[in-house]
Amino acid sequence: MLPYLVRARWTAFTLLLACSFDGSGLVSAGPPSPTSSTTGDPSTTTGPGATVTPTTLDPEGTMSEGATMSTTTPVDPTDGPTTTTSTTTLGTTTTTTTEPETTTTTSTTGPDTTTSSTTSTDTSTTTGPDTTTGPVCVDDGTEPNENEGAAVDLGDQYCKDQPKSFEGVLDGDGDVDWFRYHGDFSGNQCDNNDPDPIAKIVVTADGPLEVCLYADCDIDGDTAFTCPNGTMTANSPGGREGCCGTGSMEYAVNCVDGGNESAEMYVRLQKAQPDACVAYKVDYSYFSP
Repeated sequence: MLPYLVRARWTAFTLLLACSFDGSGLVSAGPPSPTSSTTGDPSTTTGPGATVTPTTLDPEGTMSEGATMSTTTPVDPTDGPTTTTSTTTLGTTTTTTTEPETTTTTSTTGPDTTTSSTTSTDTSTTTGPDTTTGPVCVDDGTEPNENEGAAVDLGDQYCKDQPKSFEGVLDGDGDVDWFRYHGDFSGNQCDNNDPDPIAKIVVTADGPLEVCLYADCDIDGDTAFTCPNGTMTANSPGGREGCCGTGSMEYAVNCVDGGNESAEMYVRLQKAQPDACVAYKVDYSYFSP
């Protein structure tokens, strides 16, 4: 019996002695320091975006003052950006739901209503049908002279003078040119002893045309003359007698009622080819041989 009691006391002493040393090998002089224990892993991840913060307990197994438990609820990407946080402090659980500000931008794309207007200046010239009747005719002569009353006055041509000349242009078959000169058979130039004067025109032209030569004696009465071959007798629009033909023309002038053979000679040029521009030169004279 005694050895059992001794063993029991020895065992109790040994246990007491062992409990008197802390982990560092020193004897603790006071009550043992509270030892904290942490339950669970330092950090546990329960799913995408969810983290559970470990809870700190005091030695009695209750949560120490100031200990918090934070729980983050995972965010479902399909439910929108909403975050719920639960915080437990001293037995009080606070749940905070945070919904971030949502900004909605609506972009509506419709038909382009921009109107672009481009102005150009067309520098081209559009004309109607070509009304050009041929080469452009430039007449350096005196115009207008399209009728007998507007005939160009060339002045006196004495019966002993050399031929003189004038020039002009016929613009197509509708153009007419008139000229006149005075054949002088009086004074010291010629007299009754001289033969009758010959009115003559020699025409040089770029193309065919009609030439008429009319005589109007200074004295009253008839005018006698004979038209050359290839020409015909014709009266002017004003009633003067004469001859018409193509090319040159000449005939003797005889004023029947007197010895004065002076006369006003009218020259008409016309009937060029259609759309033709015919330049001409006329040598004229009133010569008594």
